[in-house]
Amino acid sequence: MNIYDPFARYYDADFRDHIEDLPFYRELSHRAGGPILELMCGTGRVLKPLAEAGHQITGVDISPAMLAIARDHLAESGLSATLIEGDVRSVALPAQSFGMAFIAINSFMHMETVRDQLATLETARRALIRRGTLVIDLFNPDPTEIVREDNRIVLDRSYDLDGRRVQKFVAIDSDAAAQKSYVTFFYDESDAEGRVSRRTMHFTMRWYYRYEIEHLLARAGFTVRAIYGSYDLDEYITGSPRLIAVAAPGK
Repeated sequence: MNIYDPFARYYDADFRDHIEDLPFYRELSHRAGGPILELMCGTGRVLKPLAEAGHQITGVDISPAMLAIARDHLAESGLSATLIEGDVRSVALPAQSFGMAFIAINSFMHMETVRDQLATLETARRALIRRGTLVIDLFNPDPTEIVREDNRIVLDRSYDLDGRRVQKFVAIDSDAAAQKSYVTFFYDESDAEGRVSRRTMHFTMRWYYRYEIEHLLARAGFTVRAIYGSYDLDEYITGSPRLIAVAAPGK
């Protein structure tokens, strides 16, 4: 069992209402000139709308449970897509077969080491056609916010799931020197009788700065086309909500 499997249903519920980036990916997909590849596709939050738009799309994820939910979502809508269980650092994909590859909201931050980062970028580079496009959507680190992260537990959200009430609590402890956030999610489920069960998930997120991501892309054989600060393609500036890198395989 993958470590993310027990949390797949929570992940799906956590992000089911996150739609701000969908117009951005739809527009880029229309311009892609070939099939679409999503690395670390999770439960298909972005993959499904792109399939609905008529795109030929392949999703890769390391979690069987995440992919199972993605398959269910596709089946419920009568849609089809190729879903591959695999590690994005080493998965075998058809070479030079995709017009666009993307890693959606913060998922690349799970790659903690330079070796892992470059291996993932190499997977994307091999899979893209010569004039293909790679998109990486990242959290834009704010040092003033990061220094306040001291592992205190805060309520993040509440929702109903499978007839139970779920409260999600989050604790984050960040290390500015390592550029890492140590994250803990607590999911408390309450049944009809008020009994509570808790699942706890620990993981590390590695944040990036602009020129660091540009350097990584160059090392992996990409040419940076643009760095955006929002899904509306605003200029990347101090205080931008996102750090979105758009690149192409180098010659």
